[in-house]
Amino acid sequence: MEVSGKRRDPDLDKGSADATVYCQPCGEGGKRAVAKGFCQTCEEYMCDPCIEAHKRFKVSRNHIMLSKDKMPSFYPSTKQSDIGDTEYCKKHPKEMIKFYCPTHGDLGCGDCVVLDHRSCKVDYIADVAKDFVIGNEFKELGPSIKRTDDFLSGSISNVSELLDEVENQSKHEIARLRKFRAEINTYLDRREKELLDNIRKVKIDDEKVLNTLKTDCESAKSGLEAMKADLSSGDISVNQRYVAARRAEKDLRNILDKTKQMTGLIKARKYRFTKDEDTERLLGSNMGLGKLDVAGEFCKDSISSS
Repeated sequence: MEVSGKRRDPDLDKGSADATVYCQPCGEGGKRAVAKGFCQTCEEYMCDPCIEAHKRFKVSRNHIMLSKDKMPSFYPSTKQSDIGDTEYCKKHPKEMIKFYCPTHGDLGCGDCVVLDHRSCKVDYIADVAKDFVIGNEFKELGPSIKRTDDFLSGSISNVSELLDEVENQSKHEIARLRKFRAEINTYLDRREKELLDNIRKVKIDDEKVLNTLKTDCESAKSGLEAMKADLSSGDISVNQRYVAARRAEKDLRNILDKTKQMTGLIKARKYRFTKDEDTERLLGSNMGLGKLDVAGEFCKDSISSS
């Protein structure tokens, strides 16, 4: 005869000795294995593999395990296992959750009640669970979960839309900033070219005047050399030397007149690049190019969770 877990085999009432108890954990997994022991802490029948596993787990290795010859052949179904009904306490892993504190909304074991809820009026779960699960508060959980799920779905949708707007805004403003920067670069390139052209023009004009003066001076100097040669030549007559001297006097006066005129022309313009004050202030500013103004917010209406 089969005795599945904590159910009593009807044949036991008839005095039958043929009673087979099966492993409850395996039974919950859809398998059937003959029980070889009984965990008195969990109040469950177990097969050999489940017993070995039970001993390995930290949360159950200290449980009281009865061997097959000592395990009860029948365990009353009226004595429900706390493990099957609740779960282990997170603060006290060896204790089961048995109480609920309405004041703090906390679930806990007996140790929790003694340590943290001594002055609270707590509910014993075994006493209130049945009425709770058939009451309105439990029934309202489903609609409440649905409303909360709708609220979160709406919020996720709104956040996704805002993320798109944030991304698009970023791309748009970066494009505007880079366009303005390109305009500044174009302007600075143009102004640089204009200033460089001005420098080159002054340089070329001054070099042209100075080179002309230099050529004129060199030509006059050559004339003086020829003049000295004519006057010192021993191959000419006295009359010829006289003519050469008179010609030299006139040429010398012309050279001296031109030299006096050159004196005022031997010069060049002195120039210096002067920084634009506005541009220099810009370089020293922390707000160069512009600034980022927060003009408002993108808002999305939330779905009410009430």
